[in-house]
Amino acid sequence: MTTIREVMTSEPITVRPDHSVQVALELLIEHRISGLPVVDGDGVAVGIVSEKDLLRLFSDPTAPNVGAIMTRTPIAIDVDGSLVELFDCLMAHDFRRVLIEERGRLVGLVSRSDLMPAILSALQGRSG
Repeated sequence: MTTIREVMTSEPITVRPDHSVQVALELLIEHRISGLPVVDGDGVAVGIVSEKDLLRLFSDPTAPNVGAIMTRTPIAIDVDGSLVELFDCLMAHDFRRVLIEERGRLVGLVSRSDLMPAILSALQGRSG
């Protein structure tokens, strides 16, 4: 069976709460991604900043930094958790990615699109 470690993006691109929103936008655009984990100096996830968070800048462009607009206390799953737990989490919440932790530190990220190959493999296994 496929594991979280196999589907996650290891060492995701991150920002810190004190980074400017411009830095976050530049990273999203450059890497063609839709969200960034926000970590403290110890690599602990303290938030997540998504395109949706950044869209708010259109109506309120005064945000001083990422920490002012990020979604705080993001949901994270342990790297040794099950894919079922990960699927359930994404189905129960209206977000596109889940942070993956190991011993309390961010080690990866799984987006909805990262799970598509696992779903295809499961479907092919049923039919074959």
